[in-house]
Order: sequence, then C-alpha cells, then structure tokens
Amino acid sequence: MAAGTFEDLCLPAAEQGILAMAMDPARGRLYGMTWPNGFFLSYDLAAHHLNMAPVCGEGETGEGRAYRTICRALVVDPEDGSVYFTSAEGTILRYRPESNTLDTVAGDSLRKDYFGIYDPASPFHMSYHWRQAVWHPGERAIYGVHGNSGYLFRFDPRAGRVDAMERLCPEPSRRSGMFDKFSHGYLGFALGSDDRTLFYLTGGVIYENGRPLLERTRQVGAQGVENLHLITFDTGTGACRDHGPVWLDTGERPAFVQSIGIAGDGAVYALAAVGARTDLIRVGM
Repeated sequence: MAAGTFEDLCLPAAEQGILAMAMDPARGRLYGMTWPNGFFLSYDLAAHHLNMAPVCGEGETGEGRAYRTICRALVVDPEDGSVYFTSAEGTILRYRPESNTLDTVAGDSLRKDYFGIYDPASPFHMSYHWRQAVWHPGERAIYGVHGNSGYLFRFDPRAGRVDAMERLCPEPSRRSGMFDKFSHGYLGFALGSDDRTLFYLTGGVIYENGRPLLERTRQVGAQGVENLHLITFDTGTGACRDHGPVWLDTGERPAFVQSIGIAGDGAVYALAAVGARTDLIRVGM
C-alpha cells in the first residue's frame, strides 16, 4: 500500500471467478471459492503455491441433478487455521492447512427443520448452505445466517454442534409469516467492533393498507419490492432488534445489499441498489 503497487499472485483456473475469499494473516494463507464450478482454493503466500480442489459437484454449471449452489462464505478459525464452509446438502466442511486435507464435520449439520426443506439440485435458493458466517473470537465459535429462512445459528467447531437461535428478519416479515423478499438471503451480515453485536441488512415485506404488498420487481432473486431493514442481535444477551426500514435522505429506498462494513462508532456502510444505480450508503445508529 505504501508503494501503491499490485502483485499478480496467480490465475486459479480458466473461466473461473473468485466468489468468496478469506485470509489467515498469521499463517500467510489466502482461501477462495470459485464460480461457476465451485473449486476451493488454498494459496501459500510465502511459497507461492496454489492448491485447488472441486467441492461442489459440477457447481452452478451442472444440469439437472448435477447442479449444486456454491457456498458464499469461508470462515477461518484463527487459533488453528482451519477453514470452514458448507455444501448444498448442509454438510459443514473443514480444511486443515497443516495436512492439506478436507473432511466433514461429524455430529451435526445445517439440515434443520427450522431452515426449511430444499432440493440441493435446485437453482432457485441457497439450499442448506449458510449464506454468510463470521468468527466470534470471544466464544471461539461461528455465527451464521441461513439464507432463505433468515435463521441465525451458532456453530461450535470444537463440540461439532449447531444451535438454531433467532430468526433475523424485519417485524413486517415476522408478522406476516413470510420469508424476506430476496429468495437467497442477503450477504450483509457482520460482527461489530464490540465483538458481541451482529448486524444484518435484509429486505422485508412492505405493508400497504394493512396487507403485505405483493408487487413484483425486476431484481434477480427478489420475490417482490422490499424495505431494507437493519437488524441487530446481541450475542451476550440474546436480544434481537429491528431498527426499522432504511430510507436515504433523498427519499429513495435502497435495496439489494450484498456487502456490509461496521465502523467503530457502530455506523453501517453498504453498497446498495438505489433505483438503477449502485451507491455507497451509511446507516447511523
């Protein structure tokens, strides 16, 4: 950054983009997941060595029963360097860097009744994947959100246990009994700098004249128009709060958030669709 230069590390595979990425700075490792075929990447920065393995069948190019959605979030355990991600069937996978091996976490999975019933070969949802997940350093655990249902869960990698917790959704979605409007669930989920507050930006049902508004939208993956809501969850007390719909000072309604950043003062930054453009927005707490 001081020199303002870039270094080209490697080209993982032809016709593959990197869909998800994580870093282990203590061990000098980069990890990634490619799209559309779903290769898991491990790159050693010191040795300039790349390992690559298919982990999603034929991925999102597969046809019929060969189709599998690809995990959008990799989580690194900073203590031992293990990397965790999921399969469409709900299996939690663990990569061990010391042995360069990939195995299945025994004992539990994300195949939960609370999350719903899904066909792993269907392209219309994220199946049993976690949509986004983060490492909680104080609890040495992973908190994640299931995309379609919006359920928060806690995964203890040492106990191999997944605990379903609270549905992170706007009050209008909860009251109507409906899913949030983006069928895959949003990626705007992060742990705040206090290491206890989880932030989630999601699109909720809009009520008009006392009824849920069912107006359609052209946004890919969206089931209808939505209000963007900021939801917080306190991992210490278990308190969940909907802070209400988000409106810009221009009167416009942001939507379709797939990224989130939390400042030290608790302000939330995100890239959102605003009409036909994408803008950086700030939501003050």
